[in-house]
Amino acid sequence: MINEVMRAYAYAPASNLKLTSPSEVIQAIKGLKVGKTPGTLGIPNTVLRHISRRAITFLTKVFNAVLRRQHLSSTWKHVRLISILKPGKDPTLPSSHGSISLLEKLYEKIILTRVLHEVYELRLLRGKQFGFRPRHSTTMQLARLV
Repeated sequence: MINEVMRAYAYAPASNLKLTSPSEVIQAIKGLKVGKTPGTLGIPNTVLRHISRRAITFLTKVFNAVLRRQHLSSTWKHVRLISILKPGKDPTLPSSHGSISLLEKLYEKIILTRVLHEVYELRLLRGKQFGFRPRHSTTMQLARLV
């Protein structure tokens, strides 16, 4: 059954794809875990929560272009959108600024949310599946057995 669903999505025409909305991008940003860093720069995800409405609209258009083309560029992870001065550093030095690569992190979050929604909606996971599920740890499964 899972293979059938995967085939249906893999070969779905672009016209059947649900486009991303600004509210979906905002939800993805809100869903990023606070305290986690978007890479090796150590810049917290809370910074993402302060981007402008204009930036949200731009990201929505970019994500929709990727969905329509059904192609993700190999240079995707090299895109940098925001430059931030690191605390206590000289603002005149380029090394004092960090940048956040927003695109892949937010896009992955949006796609993951959609995939998980379909998985749960179609009941593709058995009730006994505990690993790799929110609020279902393998420890809980072991406790069930004891």
